[in-house]
Amino acid sequence: DEADKRLQMNRTGAILMQAAASMPILIHTNPTRGTNNTGGDINMLVGSGDTGHGGNMTLTSGDTVDARHRGGFLTLTAGGNNNTVGGRGGVMKLTGGFAGGTTDCDLDYYECGGLNITVAMYEAVLHGCTADADTAASSAFLCGTMEVTAAQRTAVLGGCTQKCLGGAVEVSGGLSSGGVGGAVVVTGGATSSTDPYARGGNVEVRGGTAALGSGGAVLLSSGRSAQRSSGEVLVRTETSGNDGVSGEISVETGASAVGDSGGITLATGSAMTGAGGDVNLLVGSGDTENGGAVVIKAGESHADSKKGGGVFITSGAGTSAQEGSGGELVMMAGNAEGSSAGDGGRVEIRGGKAVGGRGGDVAVSGGNSYSGDGGALILQGGSSETGTGGDVIVDAGESGTHEESKEGMIRIAPTSASYVRIGRSGSKTVRTDVFGDLTVHGSFVSTNSMVFQDTYAERVHVSQEQDLVIQEETRVPKITGLDSEDASATPTSTLTLDAGQGGSDQWIEIGPWEAEYITIGGKNNNASHGARDQSALLLRQGYDEADKRLQMNRTGAILMQAAASMPILIHTNPTRGTNNTGGDINMLVGSGDTGHGGNMTLTSGDTVDARHRGGFLTLTAGGNNNTVGGRGGVMKVTGGFA
Repeated sequence: DEADKRLQMNRTGAILMQAAASMPILIHTNPTRGTNNTGGDINMLVGSGDTGHGGNMTLTSGDTVDARHRGGFLTLTAGGNNNTVGGRGGVMKLTGGFAGGTTDCDLDYYECGGLNITVAMYEAVLHGCTADADTAASSAFLCGTMEVTAAQRTAVLGGCTQKCLGGAVEVSGGLSSGGVGGAVVVTGGATSSTDPYARGGNVEVRGGTAALGSGGAVLLSSGRSAQRSSGEVLVRTETSGNDGVSGEISVETGASAVGDSGGITLATGSAMTGAGGDVNLLVGSGDTENGGAVVIKAGESHADSKKGGGVFITSGAGTSAQEGSGGELVMMAGNAEGSSAGDGGRVEIRGGKAVGGRGGDVAVSGGNSYSGDGGALILQGGSSETGTGGDVIVDAGESGTHEESKEGMIRIAPTSASYVRIGRSGSKTVRTDVFGDLTVHGSFVSTNSMVFQDTYAERVHVSQEQDLVIQEETRVPKITGLDSEDASATPTSTLTLDAGQGGSDQWIEIGPWEAEYITIGGKNNNASHGARDQSALLLRQGYDEADKRLQMNRTGAILMQAAASMPILIHTNPTRGTNNTGGDINMLVGSGDTGHGGNMTLTSGDTVDARHRGGFLTLTAGGNNNTVGGRGGVMKVTGGFA
């Protein structure tokens, strides 16, 4: 049978060697033990090409159709050394093919799947595309700052070549049609030595060296999924043994002979529909010693007239025009969980020291806003459940000369602030003590009580001879009549606002410029005293009953009456010239829930004059003064809906 062929050479020079089913093919040189010589080599060489590529060499282990078993192993193992006195194991080398080209080398482009790809685009794709969280059918990707089409990206990820390019070494796990793809496991050699200085073998990955250009990069990237999540990249040291410590992780760039040294970037990818990924720097806890520290330190500079590197910590911007908010920046020292002792961690922010120049400033400010309010700056001591709350201490720097003119000053609102408020609280009145002289340059404005008194006792005694005259402006949050505690006798608590005598324009104006809302009456909700459910309101032009113009009693009834023979006019302003509709007038009667709805009555005036009639009651729909097809309004009188 064909399967019985063991060695065949046809007329073209091809050679077939096959063993019987389940039988091995063994090719080996004889051992040389006892002959004082080296072991014999086995060399398998593929023929070279002069116009095409060199011949391929393929080593493939056997397939299987048995669902219970795997495909055959493919094992490449270097020789061992059984000598117990310093014996060393053999080295296994996998090396890409040598590229001997020195001329006509096109180093600006790669050939990727039939497309010419620039080196910049090639490297941008390898560094990752921030938009490749989109579907596989996307027409464009953003790789760094470069736009790349889907075809270009696919071509780069599928493999590229270049003139004068050295051969690559590719190690890939096996393809899976329905399960998990095969892993690539690279492990350093183990050691069974009991010597404390003996360690496991390293796994070393290095980019290639270069005589003049840049050295080769080391790219570590997880796999992409066409529909689901990309794979993780996990870099960690293993847990230690019982008597050791865990290994360190060091990420550092090399020193630079000319120019800047390389930077380190820790960045998470952007998200199309979700949140951006976090960057977490977490230090392990200690059970018998202190917890580990996080040290962030910029580089020093040894050059003349140059400064050390800065440390910039910026939270993320909210770039959406639809209420996008910036991220928080929270700096917090550690908590102290000891129930009887132990202080919380200290937060210390200070400017740098200087020898011959000025010490560094510390500037802390709220955020600016284009159209909204600027951010607040809040300095607040810590609270305590049973102890004393923390102080807020603001102090200037001292001078070693101890001269008063050289002591630092505390300046509040030196340039931009319009108001400085001290001792204000939303829930209580805060006492403010001033030790020393108080000098006010400019106006003095009281935002609470300003009381003139001739004695100081438990009850404030108001002097009846004292007046307060302010010729420009008074700013107070509340104006009231006297309280019962303001005088020894029972005072009248009426508050009277009136114009002055003898001057021109004896008007009383309320809210003529800045007020957005004017509220008269109403309940003083949650007040400690004096709150009323409904306050009566009366507007009048005299003292007779007929002089009442607008009255609202305590029950909520409303009376509106004009003077005798005077009209009451209710109308909306005309809109001619404003390109808009006329304003509506709606008169609605309240509905009932257990009785009938409220009645509406329109009645014209009676008369007792025998020569005249009662007043007209006229209901007229609006006209249309447009001579080109203008239509009059419709008047509808309709019974109630049932």
